[in-house]
Amino acid sequence: MSALYHYTSERHHLPMILASGELRGRADMEGERPLVWFSAHPFWEPTATKPRWTGGLLVPQTFEEYSDVFGCVRFALPADDGRLMDWRRACKFARIPKRDRWAMESIGKEAGGDPRHWLAVVGPVPLEELKVERLEGNQWQPMEVRV
Repeated sequence: MSALYHYTSERHHLPMILASGELRGRADMEGERPLVWFSAHPFWEPTATKPRWTGGLLVPQTFEEYSDVFGCVRFALPADDGRLMDWRRACKFARIPKRDRWAMESIGKEAGGDPRHWLAVVGPVPLEELKVERLEGNQWQPMEVRV
């Protein structure tokens, strides 16, 4: 069975996720419906590597820098989950305007992402439904979480 992944930071986001017991949807713009985003990328979704604030500036990071500073965790959802929506359908559901979708696609591609790999579900998604893994070196290892 193949899986899709919600990639996130171990030291920044994971404690909040574990405390809530679920992956919660996120909306970045007013009027947008929140979704929980997943990627078909088998190792790491390039757009999950976020820039960080350094000396008052927002600075891009390499995956290695991000991993060293924040740690990497992923939540696996079966790829055949009936709640999944592809990128365009998810954007339409979330009420993301086309021009914003096109901008996100362009920025995502520049980062090495592929919109065909981006899928979403309407959240929340209970952690009991997901398999959790932590990146150790270059290998994803099962991670036991208590919910």
